[in-house]
Amino acid sequence: MIGKIFKIVFIVINFVLVALMICSTLAGNKPPSSGMAFSLLSYFYLYLLLVNVICVVGWLVVGSKWFLLSTIAIVARCGFLPLYFQIGGTETVEESADDGSPMVKVLSFNAHHFHGVDFDDALTDSNMLLFLDIVDTENPDVLTMQEYIGRGDTVHLTDRLEKRGYSYMTSGYESGSITGEVIFSKMPIVRVARIDGPTKLCTSILWNSDTLRLFCMHLNSYGLDTSDSRHIHNISHGNMDSLTGRSTLHKFTETILAHEQEWNTLKPIFESRDRLTIVAGDFNETPASYFYQQCRKYYKDSYCEAGQGFSTTYHGTFTKSRHTTFPSFRIDMLLHTEDMEAVAYKRIKTQISDHYPIVVTLKQKK
Repeated sequence: MIGKIFKIVFIVINFVLVALMICSTLAGNKPPSSGMAFSLLSYFYLYLLLVNVICVVGWLVVGSKWFLLSTIAIVARCGFLPLYFQIGGTETVEESADDGSPMVKVLSFNAHHFHGVDFDDALTDSNMLLFLDIVDTENPDVLTMQEYIGRGDTVHLTDRLEKRGYSYMTSGYESGSITGEVIFSKMPIVRVARIDGPTKLCTSILWNSDTLRLFCMHLNSYGLDTSDSRHIHNISHGNMDSLTGRSTLHKFTETILAHEQEWNTLKPIFESRDRLTIVAGDFNETPASYFYQQCRKYYKDSYCEAGQGFSTTYHGTFTKSRHTTFPSFRIDMLLHTEDMEAVAYKRIKTQISDHYPIVVTLKQKK
């Protein structure tokens, strides 16, 4: 009798986990303003998928046909898994793969003002020098960066980049200040447009006798602080604080709603379907989110074409203690139009920021 009761309880729990996993994949179908629960669950798709896999294994161990419940749900929503994990990608372009098509190499990076993971201003100069090492090693044609600063105590980063051939530069500020959201290019920048403030920058770059359109974007941040980090840490250890929890939840919902408004601003521009377009930056959203899923209607994801592994791009702590970390996500994206193809995708693990740089090589389709 007790065994039957336990079985019924586990079946009910399994149904709930299946329902949550399916709902976590529905954010792209419903604007957050009318389906906030789906948007919040979208952050947990990968974790809910893992829990359902555990359920399958558990039912198989006890020899129960109930393993089919989670199995069917996993198969039905497995189309989301390639957005989080890839096999067979490549980080470099082999010479044999070069068919003569024009190629461009783009580095996208939220520099976090070069404060590193632990918000240490004393490391700014050394982090800038480490970033220059990355630039020298990768030698990208274009840098698209968020939360950029051009000068430390002794290192004038903008000058050093200019000496490395990045003669063309612009930012989201009309004043010309090269800070915040910026683009550095070895190729001429012939047009600059700022969309809804300084955090969304669009440029036209001369590339191989053609024009490459490049967006540098930084969507609204969540504004999480030490108390939010502590709350997230406590939840992971089973300790709940309802007051702080409501505050953290409010920040998430407000930011998600802001992202919806940002999408409404960008949608008419993306609908123009201009050729040879790249959209890069810090989306502050996961691949299951409403914003990302709407973007995928117009652009391809370079990670899905050439990435490998999980390739999470955020690894911050929100505090100066590494003991309070936030779950890692792939929130830095580089998307492109159908007339281009990603032939290499590389994530560079570094401690110079709470984000990892991504370097993508794209070629124009013949």
